Formats: sequence, C-alpha cells, structure tokens
Amino acid sequence: MNLDVLTLQALTSLVIVVSTVMYLLDTLMLKDGIPGRLWASAFLSGTFSAVCYLAWLLLPDIFFAVAVGNGAFVAATGFIWLGCVAFNGRSVRGASWVMAAVVAVTIAAALAAGPDGGDWAGAVPFFLGNALFAVLGAFETRRGAIGRRWSAGGLTAILAVEAVWFTARTVVFVAAGPDSELFRAAFDTRVSGFLTTTLVIAAVVVTSVLRANESALRGTSEIRRLSVDAHGVLLRESFEATLAIICRRAENAGEEMCVVGIRVDDLKRVAMAFSPEDAEGFARELRISVRRHAPTMSLVGETDAAGLAVAFTTTPTTDVGRVVRVLHERIDSDFSRLGASVVPVVGVGLALSSDHGYDAHALAARADEAAGLAAVTGEQALGPG
Repeated sequence: MNLDVLTLQALTSLVIVVSTVMYLLDTLMLKDGIPGRLWASAFLSGTFSAVCYLAWLLLPDIFFAVAVGNGAFVAATGFIWLGCVAFNGRSVRGASWVMAAVVAVTIAAALAAGPDGGDWAGAVPFFLGNALFAVLGAFETRRGAIGRRWSAGGLTAILAVEAVWFTARTVVFVAAGPDSELFRAAFDTRVSGFLTTTLVIAAVVVTSVLRANESALRGTSEIRRLSVDAHGVLLRESFEATLAIICRRAENAGEEMCVVGIRVDDLKRVAMAFSPEDAEGFARELRISVRRHAPTMSLVGETDAAGLAVAFTTTPTTDVGRVVRVLHERIDSDFSRLGASVVPVVGVGLALSSDHGYDAHALAARADEAAGLAAVTGEQALGPG
C-alpha cells in the first residue's frame, strides 16, 4: 500500500486528535497535577502541529504554517520533558525558558527560509530541537520519583527512539540531502508519519499510567479538591470537604465543634443604591477581614457569594461567645474604615456540635441560617444556641 503525503498526514492528525481528546477528558476527570497538565499540553501542541501541516499541504501559499507547525512539534516533545521534570518535584521555570528559546529558534529558522523554503524549511533546527528534548526527557525518566516507576521505562524507550531517529535524520539530511535515496527510504515524511503515530499512541498509554500513579500519590479526591481564593478563603466545595473531615475527627476525639456563620445579605441593595464597585468592595473586605480575625487554626470558607463560615474545635475553657463577639466587632470596624456612606449589616450565627451533632452539612447550614436571620433583623446570635 502506497499512501500519498496528504492522506498519511490526515491519518496521523486523526490519531493525534483522538489521543489528545481522550487524554484531555481524562485530565479533567482526574483534576490533574502539574505533570498531567504539562503532558496534556504536549498532546495539544502535537494536535496544533498536525493542523498546521495539513493547512500547508492544502494551501501551499501559507508558508508560515510550516514554521508554526515545526515550533509546535518541538514544543510537544519539550512539554513531555517538562512533565517529567515536574513529576520529579523539580522546578520547571528554568526548563520552560530553555524550551521557549528552542521553539523560538525553530520557528525563526523556518520563517527565514521564506515562501521558497518548501517542505524542509528550517529542518535542521527542527530535527535537533526534537532530538534535544527527547534526550533530556529520556534522562529525566531515569531519575527521581519517575525513575522509580516501572512504567516510566516505556516513556524512556519512546523518547530514546525519537532522539536516535531525529539525530540520524539530521546527519543524513546534512550529509546526503532530502532527495537522497537513503533519506527517502528511512527519514522522509511518510516514515515520520508512521513513527509519529506509533509514538503518540505509546506515549498516551505510558503517560496515562504515570499520571494515574502521580494522582494516587497526591491523595484522595477530597484532598485534590481543596482550593482557596486570593484572600486565603476556602472555596465552598473545599470547605465542605474539609469540615466533614474535621467533624469526624472531633467526634472521635470527643471534642466540641463550633461553626460561625457570617453573612451580608444586603449587598445587592448596596449595588443598586450606589454602585456594583461598592458592593464588590464590601464583599472583598468581608473575606479579608474574616480571614484576618478568625482564630489562627480555624477553617475559613465560603458558603456562597455573600456568606462565609469559620469552623474550629473548642475546649471547656473556650469562651465561644466572646470569640464570636470579637470577630463581629472587628469586621464592623474594618467596614467602617472603608469610608462608605452606608455600611451593610453583618449578621453572625453560631452552631455547636453539642446542640446539632457532628454532621458537617447540618452545622454549616444552621450557622448560615442564623447569620442570615441576624443580617435581616439585626439581632446577632453571639452565643450558643
């Protein structure tokens, strides 16, 4: 069977696109760490490269597509290397600059050839860039945490094959030229297409296994969901997951659990009466203030856009009422310093495990309900109840 270049490039592109889509879907489902995201970027770069080459084959006048495709192809190999570096827990900042520089040189070399550059515009930097990152990636897979995974051997083999092939391709290209029988037989676009298809499929399998191992090492799905905003406040899903864990531990230890709800329900009225900027300023200040004045070892998280919660364990000597009153007073004081003509009412509610049990959802809901009522009526629940 003798396939023309366009058909082969289309088949290669199809394999890369399908592999990329499957890998990205898996990445979203696993909520990947940095290595998985970098490897996903590699497959995205490979997809973009394939699209560029197809565009050039269909529209030969857009010569710059070859340059961009070459750069994306080199970036794909570079991202594989960066993912291995990240897997080993090392900083990727310096490596990223190296990759960016090599990709820039690859693109510039192809562009310098101009419209008459043809298929092999900037070929030598393109070949050497891939060989360089393949060598670096192969070495990285044999060290650190990734080197202790048996499945990393597959990635080492893939990168080693790529490094040897691109190095040999460079030597033959320079010594004999792209029109030589040797180059056509072993290193032309058709051979490259078959090799790329094989390596992409193998790379998807190997990196998926490595990514699954890395995800398991990072912990359970509850831990992986933890995230905070710019002010150090746990986002709602993270707060609920963490509070559930703390409540179970407090119950097992026989400790009292306290959840304080803080709510500002008239921010919408502030936005309507004054400006959305004023309302946003109060919402931002609320998060900063609660985080600043909450007990040091407490959890601070959001219940929704206008509500926050503070959770902590208490001891028999803890004056919960005083803790809540001080928190409320300091939030009011911070609001007053904003200098606005109107200050929203801050409602505070309290829920204790001795009254409502150790169910995290029930405690948070009860505290938030009490805080919402306090914001509307102005009657603060500053003590147990």
